[in-house]
Amino acid sequence: MKKLKVFLASAVFAFCGASLFAADVALRLMPDYNILSDSRFDKMPGGYAGLEVDVFKLRQRDNVYFTLLGGLLPLSASGIDTIYVKTGSVGAGYEYRLSDRFSIAAEGFAGIYAIGEDDTQGFTGESGVIYGGRGFVNFHLMPELSAGLFAGYSAMYYEDKPAMDSNLEIGLSLRYNFTKGLVNTASIDTVESTLQPVFPVFYSHYENHPFGSITFVNSENNDISDVEVYVYIEQFMANPTLAFSIPAVKRGESFTAELTAFLNENILNNLTASETSAVISVSYTSLWKNVSYEKPVIITTLGRNSMTWADDRQAASFVSGKDAAAYMLANRVKSTVKDSLVPGVPENIQYAAAIFATLKLMGINYVVDPASAFTSNAGTDSIDFLQFPYQTLLYHGGDCDDLTILNCSLLEAIGIETAFITIPGHIYMAFDSGLKPSEKAKAGDCLVIDDKVWIPLEITLTKDTFKMERQVGFRQWNRNKENAVLIPLKESWREFKPVAIPDSDIKMELPSKDAVLSEFRKQL
Repeated sequence: MKKLKVFLASAVFAFCGASLFAADVALRLMPDYNILSDSRFDKMPGGYAGLEVDVFKLRQRDNVYFTLLGGLLPLSASGIDTIYVKTGSVGAGYEYRLSDRFSIAAEGFAGIYAIGEDDTQGFTGESGVIYGGRGFVNFHLMPELSAGLFAGYSAMYYEDKPAMDSNLEIGLSLRYNFTKGLVNTASIDTVESTLQPVFPVFYSHYENHPFGSITFVNSENNDISDVEVYVYIEQFMANPTLAFSIPAVKRGESFTAELTAFLNENILNNLTASETSAVISVSYTSLWKNVSYEKPVIITTLGRNSMTWADDRQAASFVSGKDAAAYMLANRVKSTVKDSLVPGVPENIQYAAAIFATLKLMGINYVVDPASAFTSNAGTDSIDFLQFPYQTLLYHGGDCDDLTILNCSLLEAIGIETAFITIPGHIYMAFDSGLKPSEKAKAGDCLVIDDKVWIPLEITLTKDTFKMERQVGFRQWNRNKENAVLIPLKESWREFKPVAIPDSDIKMELPSKDAVLSEFRKQL
């Protein structure tokens, strides 16, 4: 008997140690009805309560587990009051999952029992060995809760002799998994993630276009449904964005969520590249329970002037007729020359000439930037630095893409449609002459594309003449006809919306009206 108690104590110690490292710890309640073959005692209800620890899994969702249970077996007979047999046992079992909802299990156990002393009825205290086994049929209500039926057999020995005949038991089983229930553990694992840098200037673009993807796998013991993936970047979002949803995912299957986000204008305050904290959350239904999982990630947020030339249309985001500096300058020029326009010359061409004249007077020059140039970055994912219109005015110059952005913004500000022209290693612009294709003779050097008469303009010739800008722009198109592309801003803005920077209202020293009119007349 002493050896048995030492064994039981060791088993309890091992059980407690295992529970510290086990994946799941559950509470068990097992009311039962006992059928004793010893005819001296009546059939009586009893029960067990205790803990179950899942040690490891087989076949991905079958459990090998340990149990630590305490039991109470009432004994009653004619002419005597009820006496109680108290039991304590440790056991081990195997649960085989038949489906998402049903499982069967078998376990064996061993321990000790004790009967208290009762002088009034002439009972002396007694303790001994108890052992047996049980079989279960379980129904899984939720990931943490299951109920079922069980049947079992147990025998008690006192000093190596049967203390009473065998006991058959049938009952109900209720099991609550603390780990899944209280901690709300989600069994979703990340398999792979790809996160691209976020460009502030495209913040509205990311509402419908992903900046990365994450692949998850369903590691629950069952299929899951109503799966939704949300993205939340607290610094640049008011609320999480639903980026992905799928009706159901089978157990063990993976799914890939493309990450989109509804970002706000705060991201435009990002002047340099930085790391930003974000949370990717997954919610789903598992066996009637709503479960959630969060994965913190770090996203690289670039400066607001950053862009790549993988898609030339992206530069359209930098072109804005609502740029405060560009809007003010363009409308000042228009009001200056509108009463001095030359009859017979298309208005749009004259306004473009007036803007050229004004920029020339202001000393806005073409400056080659070898570290950040369209020439070396075109068609690549290399990060380029593009200036917003107000910056080019403030710095009094820029490279070909900066000057293209500025001139397009100035013309758009007064209602003249513009386009990018790209040829190998270079970008410049064109503007809508306002003429019909049948009137193209009035425009001189021009391109007729999509029922519009476009005027190419080589904007890097800031120190020459408006006429020279037109001639060179048209000649470059003809020399590169096979590779030249005209990209209307109006079409590009459908995907890459224009951005107006809040601090674009800068102070500028503008040339006098007389100087603008004088230079304007020279350019016609």
